[in-house]
Amino acid sequence: MPILALRGLSVFPGMLLNFDVERPMSAAALNLAMNADQILFLTAQKEISKDVPFLDDIYRVGTVCRVRQLLRQPGSKTVRIMVEGLARGRLDALTMDTPSLFGEIEPMPDAPEKPTVKSEALCRRCTALFSEYAQISGNIAPESVINIMANTDAAYVADFIAQNIALRHQDKQMILEEIRPVPRLRKVNELLAREAEVLSVEQELEGKIRQQMGEVQRDNIIREQIRLLQRELGEDDDSELNDYRQKIQERKLGE
Repeated sequence: MPILALRGLSVFPGMLLNFDVERPMSAAALNLAMNADQILFLTAQKEISKDVPFLDDIYRVGTVCRVRQLLRQPGSKTVRIMVEGLARGRLDALTMDTPSLFGEIEPMPDAPEKPTVKSEALCRRCTALFSEYAQISGNIAPESVINIMANTDAAYVADFIAQNIALRHQDKQMILEEIRPVPRLRKVNELLAREAEVLSVEQELEGKIRQQMGEVQRDNIIREQIRLLQRELGEDDDSELNDYRQKIQERKLGE
């Protein structure tokens, strides 16, 4: 099937992903898929800066996807598409590298695991952390949180959270390559806890910076007021000028 290399993105089975197709090699892979069964293999690039990736520049493990929507922008070569992740896959052999990559893909089904009390507890822990992360980040739809809160399928929970949180593409690739649902969920739990903590610290620092900027802005306003008074009253009228200065300082302290 045709292979489309992603830069800084990953798609997991059962998830939807929107992105723009611009590079000629990617457009060729998309055209091959649309002229056949709309199925293609998406995998991440190892180096985002690589403009024309080949076999050594992409990860072997990716996701078999179906193109759900395609929108060609008038007057532009950019194509906006939505894909649905169907299943994990591994690139076994490359059979064509121009005009796009084309290869043989081996399915990578999840390893069978029976639900246990520990796996259910881990699911609850992950969904609780995800809810906390969503509140801090502010860029995750409430429906996404509701959708995952009651789910106890370790494989689905792990893939859903990994798709919807900000992680380095190397971390997402590590999760994608894990075919055992519970270890996959455990990795997601560790990464999610770290990301929630990082976001919390970032917000705390941002709050302090805003407070400092507000104080600096108030000081600048006061200094400008004093300079205006100096021009209006003249430098020799010290007594009246000092009175105004004192009033301004008292007003500042009162705030």
